[in-house]
Amino acid sequence: MVSRRTYLRGLLGAAVAIVLAPFVNLVAFFYRSDEASAQRQKIANLKELTPGTAVYFAYPKTGDPKIDNDPFRQYVLVMTNEGDLRVYSRVCVHLWCLPTYLPQKGALICPCHGTIYRENDGVAIEGPGAYQPYPTNALPMGVIEVDTNGDIWLVGIEGRIGYGREWQRIAPKDLVKRV
Repeated sequence: MVSRRTYLRGLLGAAVAIVLAPFVNLVAFFYRSDEASAQRQKIANLKELTPGTAVYFAYPKTGDPKIDNDPFRQYVLVMTNEGDLRVYSRVCVHLWCLPTYLPQKGALICPCHGTIYRENDGVAIEGPGAYQPYPTNALPMGVIEVDTNGDIWLVGIEGRIGYGREWQRIAPKDLVKRV
C-alpha cells in the first residue's frame, strides 16, 4: 500500500510538471546556439547610405516572409549623423517592442514605453530600459564588415536578443571591420 506522503509527493511532482511544461521551449529559444544563426549576409552598400539614414532588414534571412518577419530577426543598419556604421537588434530590452531610428534625435526610440537608445552605442539613456541594470540596458549589436566594393556585411551578433549586451567590454568601433 502506498503511503499518503508518497502519494502527495507524486501528486506534487505531476503538478509541477504540468505548470512548467509550456515553458520548456522558451529555454531552447533563449539559449539557441550562436553557430546556427551566425552567417554572413549582405545588408547594403555604402553608396546607398548618407549620414542619418537607416536600413531595416531580417537576419539571418531565410526568404520565407513568415519567418523573416519574426521580431527577433529584425535589425537596423544605421549610418549615424557622424557617418559611423552601426547595426542593432530592433528588439527593445524592456518589453520587446521594435524601436525605430530617428536621425533628427540621433537615437532609436521604442514606441511602447519611450525607451531611447543612443545611436552611437545602443545604450538606453531614457525610459524604462535605462533603469535596467548592466548589461540588460543596451541593444544587441551586429558585427559588420565593409569590403573594398563598399558592401556592408553582417557577420554576427554581440549580445542576446531581447536581453542586452555587455557594452562596457566591447567598443562599437571594434565591431566594424574593413576587409
